[in-house]
Amino acid sequence: MSASVSPHGFETVRGRGYRPEDVDRRVEGLSVDRDSCWERAARLTVLSNEMAAELTELQERVAQLPPQTYASLGSEAQLILTTAESEAARLRTGAQQADEEIRDAAAVYADEVREAADQAAHARRDEAETRARRTGRRRAERPRTW
Repeated sequence: MSASVSPHGFETVRGRGYRPEDVDRRVEGLSVDRDSCWERAARLTVLSNEMAAELTELQERVAQLPPQTYASLGSEAQLILTTAESEAARLRTGAQQADEEIRDAAAVYADEVREAADQAAHARRDEAETRARRTGRRRAERPRTW
């Protein structure tokens, strides 16, 4: 008679379930794997903490460095850098001026639209009041029939 095998590799035996030595061997293997994983996780945690400390130290060093001048690259590189910086400043100033002009124009337009809306509202209100008066007169002039 052949014994069947469980999905976990245990051979089933009639009347007793699994063979104890198979179960013990499997549990021992899983325990070794678990211990190995715990050790690796501990090593990785230590390494992560060391790298975080090193990152903090490097960020502090970088924050203390003077601005890059490219002096070591020569006068042509400095000229290119200076030209790029002045062009960036010029573009930034132009963009700020354009922004102010657009905002001012938008504010003027908003005031004009608001004024036009107010005028239209007053005209509609006057028209409605005139119609209401006419309607009231017509009703008042109608003979009443009781």
